[in-house]
Order: sequence, then C-alpha cells, then structure tokens
Amino acid sequence: MLAAAAYAVMLLATAGIALARDDLRALWRLTLFYDLDEADSDGWLTSLFLQEIQDSPSWPRVAVLVAVGGLFAWALWQILRGPESGPRPPAGRGVRLLRWTLYAQVAIWLVYVVLPIWPWWAVVLELLLVIAAVVAFHRVLGPILGAGGLALFAGLTGGVLTLASEVFDALDWRAAERLVDSSRVASWATLIWTVLVLAGQWGDGRWRRSTVGYGIAVLAAPVGLAIVGIPLRNVGGVGFVYGEAVTASAAILTMVWIARSAHDLADSDSRQAPPRPAPLPLPARPLALAVTAWSSVAARVAACVLPVVPGLVNLAHDRVSWLTPRRFEEDLPGLWWAVEVAAGLGGAAVLVLVAAHRGTRRTFLAAVTALLVTAAAGLAGTALLIAGSSRRETDDGGFSLNAHSVQEMFVSGPEPVVSPLWLTAACLASAALLWWARTVRAVPLDHGHRLPA
Repeated sequence: MLAAAAYAVMLLATAGIALARDDLRALWRLTLFYDLDEADSDGWLTSLFLQEIQDSPSWPRVAVLVAVGGLFAWALWQILRGPESGPRPPAGRGVRLLRWTLYAQVAIWLVYVVLPIWPWWAVVLELLLVIAAVVAFHRVLGPILGAGGLALFAGLTGGVLTLASEVFDALDWRAAERLVDSSRVASWATLIWTVLVLAGQWGDGRWRRSTVGYGIAVLAAPVGLAIVGIPLRNVGGVGFVYGEAVTASAAILTMVWIARSAHDLADSDSRQAPPRPAPLPLPARPLALAVTAWSSVAARVAACVLPVVPGLVNLAHDRVSWLTPRRFEEDLPGLWWAVEVAAGLGGAAVLVLVAAHRGTRRTFLAAVTALLVTAAAGLAGTALLIAGSSRRETDDGGFSLNAHSVQEMFVSGPEPVVSPLWLTAACLASAALLWWARTVRAVPLDHGHRLPA
C-alpha cells in the first residue's frame, strides 16, 4: 500500500512538472517504463511525435499518461498486498511450484520497470519463466481442464516461438526472425492457452471470480481501448501516446492477473475442484460403429481447423485483412478493421471449438450461424470488389462482369493472395461437418449406447 501511495504522489508531481514545462520525458518514463528517446530505433517516429508536441497543447497527453499511471498504482497495490490473511490450505508440490513461478514472473517484470535498459539475456530469462509457468499450470489444471493437452501444446508453442524470435534477433539472424514473426503462430497459440487457462480457473475453486475477470480484461481491454481511442487518431500527438498507453495497460493487467493467480492459491478459502471423471469404458462394438465414432471426432476437429486455414495463408503473405485490398488496409476504420481481422483469420473457429466440445444446441446454433454469416459476407463482398474493379458498361447503362473478373473472383480474389471465397468455402464445409458430427452423435445406436462425446 505504501509503495502504491508513493508512486501515486510521484505521478501527480511529475504530471504537474510536465504541464508546467511542457516536457513529457519524465512522465513518459514513469508511466510507460521506457525513455521517450527510445520510442523508435531510427528516430523518425520520435522526431515526428516531438514536432506534434510543439504544435499542440500538452494537457490531453498528460491526461492519458496519468490514467495509465493510475492503473499502475492500482496494480502495485494488487500485486504487493499478498494473499488474504488466515490459515493457508494444504498445497501440493505442483501448487507450490506454480505459485512461486508466477511470483518470479511478477518480480522480473517489476525489475524491468525500474531498470533503464533491458538486455536480451533478461528477455530470454523472462520467456523461460513464461514456459515454466505453462508447464506448472498444466500440472495444476490438467486433471480439471478437459483440454489440458491442447493448453499445454498451445502454451509451449507460443513460448518457444517467442523465445526463438528473441534469440534470432540477438544473433542478428534476420531471415529466421522474420520467418517466426510473420507466421503469427506464437500470438494465436498464446491466445488459445490464455483462454483455456481462464476456463480452467473459472471451474476451479482455488481462484476467485475477480481474478478470472482480470484475465478476461487482459484479452478484452486492448480491443475495447483501441475502439474507444479511434477519435483520438486525428488529435495531434495524442494518438501515439494513447497507443503506447494501451500497450502498457495490457502489460499491467497481465501482471495483475498473474499476481492474483498466485495470491489466490494461498487464500484460506482456496479449495481444489474435483478432477474430471474418467470416461467410461466403451463396450465391445462392431467395427462399423467404431469407425463412425472416430469419424465423428475427426469431423469435429476438421470443422475447427478449416476456417483458420485461409487466414494462415494470408498471414504467410503478410496480409491481415479479409476483403479489403492491401493498399487500403491502413485507411480502414478501427472497428471495421477489427471485424475483418477477426473474420478473415477464422474467428468463427472459436465458436466451432466451443460447439464441438460442449455439444449443446445453443453453442451449435451459434457456431453454424457465425459460419453461414461469414460465408455469405465473403461471397457478397468478393462479388462487389470484383465488380467495382473490373466491370464494363453495357448498352442499357447497367454493368456486367467479364470472363477474366469471374475467373479472378474464384481463383485469386482482387489481389494475388487468396480469394475470400476460399474462406466462404471453408466456412460452409465447417458448418456441414459440424452438423454431420452432431447428427451422428444424436442417433441412438445398437445395444442402447451412444457415440462418445
């Protein structure tokens, strides 16, 4: 509490100095944890930003920095207050390992906040702790989380690829670094791991709902803050400050979630949830019945994978949008850009994964609806794009597509990457597979048994 209060007093004093001198350097270092001169390695971004500072008033930028500083003061209180007082529950070796690994992550982050420089070997140490936390979470949540193996695989994939990228950068292996970074696999794998761990914490009695809420905020806050900050793009100097503040806020919330996850393991009312019941052994059945059961599982897996494949092809060509040509990507409104990225990278696959795992009618309808809407939007959007780029006037003043534009529409789209119609086809195939798998599971079988969930 004293550290948080001291930081808050320092924050207000530094903000007053920044307003009086019209100089953000000290406040920038105090709230965003790096020097303003290091905002860009080449210097052009900092020069442009400094020019905007001179041409516009400083109080909006100070307000943004004070807001993120206030978030950090609150985070200090959450991190340093420790678990609630009372007798600690008995903890096994896995729980103790997870708790101290999480505390080590928080400690190294607090050291990063204080130090003026952060060498590459410290980054490697930090990422090794992340990988250790993935393994420790698996030991604790594995018996409870149904998709424990997937969580472990996704977490290790994200951690190892990020670690490889940092090592390649330190060794100046640019080609290898670009190969790892351009795939975006690490980001998606980390996202999958985070979602699965949050699902495990929600169903485990050792973590409070507020702690899980902080984890959800780690995922939702950057998107929400980016949408809220769209009007600030055209305000001189504020847009850049706001973007940096959003990045810092995500890191702060991550540390709060990690610290609270460690604190909750030592709370007096922490109780482990019972492990998932083991699946009942299936009785002997004909070969055809076994093949049908496994094909149902394969169909659900394929339904989850198909919507993501076109997006991965686009990412391999350094493209993130779905319908909009590359040359217009930078001019997209923030909300529409988010929709394009979410749909084009197979966002519907998340709903398909939930439907395939839960198997309820509500999740099934939500997943199929998302797939069909995405497919219809891809078909309509591609037709409009091709019509707008290669249409010819007819004698009656209307428009018609020529043969080349029709071929382009079904093969490569408006740019030579991958046609949006491939995502349309993938979504339709995914919906069909999901429907078939659900139909097979709902049909009663011989001997009064059903297919495995």
